[in-house]
Amino acid sequence: MWEADGLIPDLEKICPVEVLNLRPVLRGVGEWNQKEAVLKAVQNFVRAGRDLEPDLVFLYLRGGLLSDETISMVRKAWPCPLVGMNLDDRVTFWNYNLFSSGDENYKAYAARFDLNLTNSLIASEWYRQYNLPFHYVAQGVYHPVGMVEPHLSSFRYPLSFLGSMKLDRAAIINQLQTYELQVETFGGGWPNAKWVDNPNDIYRSSQINLGIGSATINLATIKGRDFECPGVGGCYLTSYNWELASWWEIGKEILCYRNIEEAVEIISYYRRRPEECLRIGQAAFRRAAREHTWERRFRKLFTEQLGFKLPQGTHSTHC
Repeated sequence: MWEADGLIPDLEKICPVEVLNLRPVLRGVGEWNQKEAVLKAVQNFVRAGRDLEPDLVFLYLRGGLLSDETISMVRKAWPCPLVGMNLDDRVTFWNYNLFSSGDENYKAYAARFDLNLTNSLIASEWYRQYNLPFHYVAQGVYHPVGMVEPHLSSFRYPLSFLGSMKLDRAAIINQLQTYELQVETFGGGWPNAKWVDNPNDIYRSSQINLGIGSATINLATIKGRDFECPGVGGCYLTSYNWELASWWEIGKEILCYRNIEEAVEIISYYRRRPEECLRIGQAAFRRAAREHTWERRFRKLFTEQLGFKLPQGTHSTHC
């Protein structure tokens, strides 16, 4: 539930926020009944919040969870701007059927929003091609109160991966292990892996954090950890994605590999140089503090794209 730990706390620095968490609603619901479950939950939320007068309603849902009925209900209840966000539209804008429900196609709903937020430059071209309202915004970082840049080069884990087990991820990790590179895995589905309450602890206590950013076998896509890990000061090694070069300086703030052999080379080099790993993490932390926090992203969105007036440090609107 990264939103509760990262996105929402930074939004609350800008304005009061009322949240409907759909995760408990969807837990245990069959994949073909998810739209109905979302519709019912939103209906109950609207009824309970009939005294709310929001300046903005923000829906973070992929196409497989959206429906015309849900969008119409929200618009009828609150006649304010409606913003949608899809951080998977690289693979769900079209009905590629990459999710098990087989009912994605975010494009079918994009025209119903006043603005769509995308984290993909390629997807931005699709919105533009069909004259759909959009704004490109990279993912962000949340720095909890009191977090400072890391300063110790003594690491608990030489090489780690944080994320649920998937077949493509397991294949890469198994390949690394054939080169006698042991990867400490954290997340659901891995053998003997434990649940992680605070990912930042893993990122900052790992000398090298492995990223696997595959959308398909030959294409990478932006992942949340592409910002979360380096943003809190972790030394991050991930599959090369040309979009990442717009946000991080490769080689100084993050590290990238293009194939398994290159990953082995990079890991073999840096695992003997913990001080260099620390410097990379520190540089990324400083860059994130300057440019990549969710608060900065949304202050700019609210003022430049939506026309809200937000005096620095005051609560001036309601989401």
